[in-house]
Amino acid sequence: MKKKYDLSKAKKRKDLKVQKSFRMDPDVLLWLEEQGEKNGMGYQTFLNWYLKRQMNEEKTLSERLESLEAEVFKKKRA
Repeated sequence: MKKKYDLSKAKKRKDLKVQKSFRMDPDVLLWLEEQGEKNGMGYQTFLNWYLKRQMNEEKTLSERLESLEAEVFKKKRA
């Protein structure tokens, strides 16, 4: 085995996963397992997909205020 390797041409992997341990309530785990099974994936894959979807759909505070104001003013006009 070499003592030094040239990694200058190495490619970055986008699919690299990070292992992290955390605790959750049993009913949350059960829901994740059920939802994963319904969607044809394991609970960890489903959790990752679900969190990414929520992360991408997250609105800023100003976006939420604009949406709320539009809804309030729409109701006042009616």
